[in-house]
Amino acid sequence: MSVNRKEVISRNPVNPDQKTLQSVSLSKEPPSTQPRAANAKKENVSRAAVWAARVGFFAGGFTVASWAPLIPFVQSSLGLTPAVLGFLLLGLGTGSFIGMPMSHFIISRFGCKLSITVSGLLSCLLLVALALMPGFWFEGAALFLYGVTLGCLEVSVNLYGTHLEKVSGQRLLSGLHASYSIGEVVAAGLMTLLLVSGLAPLAAVALMMALMAAALLVARRHIPDEKLARPEKKERSEGSFLSPAVFALASVCIVIFLVEGAMLDWSALYLRDFGGVAQEQSPLGYTFFVVAMAVSRLLGDGLTNRFGVKAMLLGGIGVMVLAFAFIVFYPTPVVLYLSLFFMGLGIANIAPVIISSSARVAGVNALGAVTAVTTAGYGGLFVGPAVVGTTASFITLQGAFALLGALLLVSLAMVFKITADRRYKAIL
Repeated sequence: MSVNRKEVISRNPVNPDQKTLQSVSLSKEPPSTQPRAANAKKENVSRAAVWAARVGFFAGGFTVASWAPLIPFVQSSLGLTPAVLGFLLLGLGTGSFIGMPMSHFIISRFGCKLSITVSGLLSCLLLVALALMPGFWFEGAALFLYGVTLGCLEVSVNLYGTHLEKVSGQRLLSGLHASYSIGEVVAAGLMTLLLVSGLAPLAAVALMMALMAAALLVARRHIPDEKLARPEKKERSEGSFLSPAVFALASVCIVIFLVEGAMLDWSALYLRDFGGVAQEQSPLGYTFFVVAMAVSRLLGDGLTNRFGVKAMLLGGIGVMVLAFAFIVFYPTPVVLYLSLFFMGLGIANIAPVIISSSARVAGVNALGAVTAVTTAGYGGLFVGPAVVGTTASFITLQGAFALLGALLLVSLAMVFKITADRRYKAIL
């Protein structure tokens, strides 16, 4: 049953100079027939608060994409073998697993403003430290600490995003995740431009991180000070965020982020080794993938409102399965480029919808559920590429990609089961 809405601009009674967005229901149906999200008490959410969230998501993508171009410089500067470099890169994933649960502690006690600002600024500072490249142990420690701050930032902005969705009654996460993808694209392009222009890696990273830090300091003014995600008394009485639905959502989120990480680290190699694409042109496939993700996420909230959670999840994963089938069985350059583009369209909104849905599962602590699902997902993103590489060493990269497709089929079945279960209709 659809609920027609429109947005109106109103003056904030606390700050008359601040314009706010308010969702107004045009439905004449009784409240008891409305979905759970529509029954929740609505509040005005300022445009500035939403843009502050966008800056936080942008910072995550921006810093990650700024680190990737540094990896070849680190390897050559320190003279690292591939095995030693792989060991060094594990520090990022290890640190992220520590930083993600930390966000739960910080936000529940000090609020989103402190968590997002501190983790974002420290991420910028640590990237500058990584660009110094004085030695292996310094680089390893800096990368580990960067993983901690990045993990904290990733979960914090998702918790803040789900909070904005809750108080406004609107879907926002797909659009917010679009800012992450845009941050990746902007950072990759800007880093390439600065390096090609002759700037040293340290100078390029320092300039980019100074700009990002300035944007974070401006955005922090519009993030509320209160402890946004602290569970209320009723939620605390429920005691746990564990439930079959949350576990299933977290499992699917791991697979989705694992695939995203595999595309980041392995798509160019796959195009070169199995598609016959020249090495200079092989990164173009990931560019198609990221651009498609950004475009799809910009449209994602509207599509979710129109077609619903079930259609978005099943349709998105279904497109990914078909894309993997073409990637594995028809690895020609044109097919691979098109498949990666459609893979980006399909994968784009799955994680935002899953994270948003985890906050809507009835009978669980929403803060804990979002933290668990987000931590599981980003864990797959940071650790997954290493798993894919290890698997490829035994059965080839093509075989590893085939296994990813099989995991997506399992995820498709899990999503179908959850969305068909009446007990979990609140997440729809």
